[in-house]
Amino acid sequence: MSRTSKQICKDALETFGLEKQIDMCIEECAELQNALLKFRRGRAKLEDVQTEIADVQIMCEQMSIAFGEKQTIVEHGRKLQRLAIRIDEAIVKVKVKETAIKINEL
Repeated sequence: MSRTSKQICKDALETFGLEKQIDMCIEECAELQNALLKFRRGRAKLEDVQTEIADVQIMCEQMSIAFGEKQTIVEHGRKLQRLAIRIDEAIVKVKVKETAIKINEL
């Protein structure tokens, strides 16, 4: 029987302990940061970034389980809603600016 992603993450927390997995999460985030910086400078491949993203996603799933999965899901939804509002506000600003430029050109 194969284990789900959630079960593997739970098993990792139980096997290695929260403290070690927090350290691993911090390390994986740092590796992603480094891969992104190198990618931006042309010194890393897309696959390098994708690998680090996957590592961080796995660690974030473990942290979500450890620190409260339900509340993390709520916060995730709240943050996405806030981002959507910011996007809409930015679009409006761009349209207003474009309209002002067109009016000035008349």
